[in-house]
This record gives sequence, structure tokens and C-alpha cells, in this order.
Amino acid sequence: MVMLRSWMPDDDARAAVDQALKAAMRSGTANGTPFKPWTIHSVMATLPDGGGAQSIMIALQSGGNRKIAMLLLKQEHGIKDAYLLPCNSATEQKALIQRITQETGAVKVSITWLERSLHIALADGASAGLPPAPGLIEVAELCGLEKLRPEAVTTDGLISALPEAERIRRMSAQARGKLINASEEWWDRHKIIQSWFEESDHAHDMLEGQLSQRALDAALWRWLETRRDFWARLVARAADVLSASDHPDATSFTATAIALLEGRDLKKIRVMADVHDQTVKAWVFDDPNVTHSATLDEGVEQANTQKPLPEQRGELTRLVKNSAITVDWIDGFLMSITIAPKLIAQNKWLPEISGSVFANLGLEGMQRFAYLIMLHANACVAQAGMPTEFTGLMGKRSKMAMRDWATGFSYAYGQFSSSWPTKKTTTDDRAMINQVTDAMATGISAPELKLLSQWIAARHAQNTGV
Repeated sequence: MVMLRSWMPDDDARAAVDQALKAAMRSGTANGTPFKPWTIHSVMATLPDGGGAQSIMIALQSGGNRKIAMLLLKQEHGIKDAYLLPCNSATEQKALIQRITQETGAVKVSITWLERSLHIALADGASAGLPPAPGLIEVAELCGLEKLRPEAVTTDGLISALPEAERIRRMSAQARGKLINASEEWWDRHKIIQSWFEESDHAHDMLEGQLSQRALDAALWRWLETRRDFWARLVARAADVLSASDHPDATSFTATAIALLEGRDLKKIRVMADVHDQTVKAWVFDDPNVTHSATLDEGVEQANTQKPLPEQRGELTRLVKNSAITVDWIDGFLMSITIAPKLIAQNKWLPEISGSVFANLGLEGMQRFAYLIMLHANACVAQAGMPTEFTGLMGKRSKMAMRDWATGFSYAYGQFSSSWPTKKTTTDDRAMINQVTDAMATGISAPELKLLSQWIAARHAQNTGV
């Protein structure tokens, strides 16, 4: 409670907690048996994505018990999610971490980095009037983070604390420029850069009103100028992760963050040119009917008249080739979205799928990909209400494909856990979600598949009121 009250805003609720703590200390109630934290074997963290979201995985052990603590930090939101995944063995724990690491590009960081990042994230949430995810209490207890307190840090402060910042600021303009230009190469080494684009409704509304490509480009550069601090902080956070893992790109990221904060022309920062281009593509990506060669005026007409071709055999598989996801992963992700008790808007979940595929597709391929994703989403809705059909289709998947399906399902659940509120999540729901989590390492047996299909149908019926 002492730790928890520091996460609260200075209001009447916090005053009430303070009174309760004082009363407990006077009565001796506060002198309980200290909790022994679990052993932390490793901490893995991703770079932040284009929306500022960053995932953290913590491998925990207590005797024969194993768990993975999952945290989601989001810029301007604080600690958005926190939960624990139970593991049946060290082998399962290791396999799960390796799988998620391969999919997300997570790197190993220190416990010191973890504590500092959580301090800052708590302060971010407090400044936005948002409390941390409830699951943080249990995660903090198991990890021994009893000194977890909000610590507000400005973007300049965050950059100045980076190991290479002072040295870079003393460099010549030419040397710094070389480091900044190296941001053009990040795309090849860090897949998450593919998700770096402006996805807000404000940005899309601004693009919607432009009547020519030149006007669109100019309007977007003006918008990005208003977002300079956001991107400087995001790049600095990425530099912080890379520095903590001794990655050689940390210096380039640090130099770029400094350049953004100091006012360097955005067009002369290579990664911001990528952000600009990907924002335009993401906006066009919303309409699967516009051809690559179309002008904006022609695109409007095509969007109203063209009817896309049905999916060809193996077409989606070819489109996601060389990306971090598979068709089976996508189907599992979409089923999780479909049966969530609270509706998840398309503009929230679609970027989670498209981010890792952008780099491998041209504009026409991206548009086609969007259309096929919506076909698969509609198919998931249909299968959710027909357990026999779902079981038949799932039964045709290989063990590896079932594991991919379970990974996609679990990923969506983790990213959108707020759409599974406690009041609408039953004991059976939690048991089946844990079973799917286990299936990431083991696959799904025939008896488990039957139970899974029945649960999905029941969940879908409850959502739709059928």
C-alpha cells in the first residue's frame, strides 16, 4: 500500500489511503511477514513501436514454479498493461521467451534499466491522469520492485542520460550528420521500425483534406513538425534500450534523438523521411481498391467502382513471406479479436498485423493485403459461431501451425487485455486463455480442440446475444 499510494494522484482517494496507512502503523498491523521476491533470470525489452508502445518480458522463478511477467509501456499513457503467464517448466519458459523475442526483436536489458523505465512510465501515466495497469501490483511484488515510484523525466533529460549523448554533442557537424544519416539503415536491422508512422485520427483527417500529392506531402511535414518532441522521445527510448543491450546502433539512435530535439530539418533526418512515407502508405492502405499508379482523384473513383478479386490459393502466405508473422498467426490473432467481450476497433488492431509486413510489400501489395485480412476477419466471425467448421479447419493445421495460431491469439489478448474486463471474464475464459497460452509451446490436441471450439462458440454467442 505504501508503494501503491505513490502511484496515485494527489486527491481525496490518496488522502484516504494515507489515513489508513497511518492507522495501520499505529496499531502495528503494518508489521507483517515480508514477501520473498522471485528470482529474475532475464529481462527482455523491445524497441518502442510507432505508437510509442514497448513490450517487456521478465523470466521469473520461485522453487519449481516459473512465470513470465509481461509489461506494456506506452508513451504518453504510462504502464498500459501488466500480467503474468504461468509456465509448466523451464523449457516451456525458455521456448516462449525465444519465440516472442524472434517475433518482436526484443533484446536483453538489465534490472536497473527495468526499474528506471518503470519509474519514468509511472510518471508519464500520472501526468496523463492514467493509473498503471492493475496487474503491475503483482508483477512489482514478484520482481521485488518495492521502491517503484514515479519519476518525471523530460525528453531532454532522457536524451542527456544516454551514455553517448555528451560525446555526440561535442562532435563536429559532419560527424554527427554521418550518424544521423545512418538511420536510413535501421529498417534493415530493426523490424519494428516498419511500424513507425503516424496513426492518429488527427493525422489521417489532415491527409484526407489534401487535393494533390504535393499538398499532401507539405501538410504531413507540417504535422510532423508539431510532433517533434514525441518522435525525439521515442527515438531516445529506443536508444536507451539499445545502449542497455550494448547494441552498436545505440550511437546512431542517440544522435538522431538529439537532432530531433535541437531542431534539425526533418527532411534531413533519414528515419523521419521513412515515417513520412509510411504514414502516407498507411493512409492509402485503408483503401484496398486504389492502384499504385492512380492519382488521388482517380483513387477516389476506383475505390467506389472496383470490386477486389477473391483470395487466390496461397496468396496471403506469399504476401507475409519473410515477415515476422504467418497466416496461422494472423488467424489466431483475428479470432482473439473476434471473441473479445469488448469490441476492438479496426484502426486499433489492423496496425498490429500490418506493421511487420510493410517492409516486404509495394503499395499495391499492401492494399491487397488489407483486403485479404478483412476476408480472414469475416471468416473468423463466421467460424466462431460454427464450432464444427472451426474444428474441421483447425484440425487440418500442422502442430507448428497450431502453435502459430495460439501465439497470434495470445499476442492479441496481451495487446488488448483491456477488452477482457474482469466483470465480463469468467473462470472458464481464464482457463481457456491459459490453455491457448500453453499451446504456444505444445500445440493443440484433439480433445483440447473440441473444448476450444465449444468455448469460442459460447464466447461468441455471449457477445452477440444469440
